[in-house]
Amino acid sequence: MTDLHRFQSFDGVSIGYRTLGEGWPTLLLHGFLASAEANWFLPGIAAAVAAAGRRVIAPDLRGHGRSDAPTDPAAWPRDVLAMDQEALIAHLHLSDYDLVGYSLGARTAVRMAVRGARPRKLVLAGMGERGLMAAGARPAG
Repeated sequence: MTDLHRFQSFDGVSIGYRTLGEGWPTLLLHGFLASAEANWFLPGIAAAVAAAGRRVIAPDLRGHGRSDAPTDPAAWPRDVLAMDQEALIAHLHLSDYDLVGYSLGARTAVRMAVRGARPRKLVLAGMGERGLMAAGARPAG
């Protein structure tokens, strides 16, 4: 397992993330009730992506894994997960990167794009057509 890194997001919440490999920065966002370790590292996906010449950057989303899980409702504004990833991108001084999201990570990646993120490539998985076409029917996030 890679070393855990931490940074303070836009509002001071501590977000944990792991990196692996060298090369093109590729941000991997995990699914609901999971973590970077569970979705990307344990099944070997992060290692395969790194072996393909990429630098894996895999955060634990707020409230998941090794990131803080604030209990104050004020710490959960609309788009907070996207805002955390924007803060991570700024923290790492990334201007060009690819973005991969699975399930909740895909929803987060879509919200990032709506908010202005422009990854070179965007991969969305595990959210189904309804996650894209009828996202408004789901709770705001």
